[in-house]
Amino acid sequence: MSREATIRQILVITDGCSNIGPDPVEAARRAHRHGIVVNVIGIVGRGDAGEQGYQEAHSIADAGGGMCRIVQPADISATAQMMTHQTMQMTLQQVVNQELLAVMGKSAEDLPPADRARVMQVVERLEDEVALHLVVCLDTSASMRDKIPTVREAVRDLALSLKVRSGPLAVSVIAFPGKGEEATRLVQPFSSEVNVAALEAELVARGGTPTGPAIDHAADLLLSYARNVDEDAPRREFG
Repeated sequence: MSREATIRQILVITDGCSNIGPDPVEAARRAHRHGIVVNVIGIVGRGDAGEQGYQEAHSIADAGGGMCRIVQPADISATAQMMTHQTMQMTLQQVVNQELLAVMGKSAEDLPPADRARVMQVVERLEDEVALHLVVCLDTSASMRDKIPTVREAVRDLALSLKVRSGPLAVSVIAFPGKGEEATRLVQPFSSEVNVAALEAELVARGGTPTGPAIDHAADLLLSYARNVDEDAPRREFG
């Protein structure tokens, strides 16, 4: 395990249920089969629609091998950073455990405390060094109108928090729905920086909530990027 390893994640930020296109739970399951982890931040709503949205958010994260948190708008930024880092740790711990089982026939939990502490040091080092490819999927349906400024700041803060790592970072941003009849639109292609101007211009509330197409679009972006990046130095995929 080294700097040549790559973790791929999708982060969905939404305030409601998908009502356009394919099932988002199945989309998350497809993504996870390709080694992509899908995390979901659900923004607090009210009534039956809110409860249905919570259930869908948790189901998406379960199918995508990720985490789900339901939060107030003011907590989106801190939650996005926490989830991204915790999911990286979980993924790396799984990989380390797999290698320990293959080599020693035991997992980290079975090791003496001193050895277990050394394993955790390895995980922490890897979290700092591995490449992270992240697609943020932003719900910009009509109900998100008042929340978009907060979401915009959360995405910027997340990218800044990840830049302190020594490992390579590539962040892309998708908004859903797209313009006209499009289910999604690409706000920013993969970059080590978040384009604040693009977030200002492109995040406009409109229409319904095509969460499934957004997850499919994000997975396609990650898989395409993986094929094109560092072709002369293939990375090991974690997921």
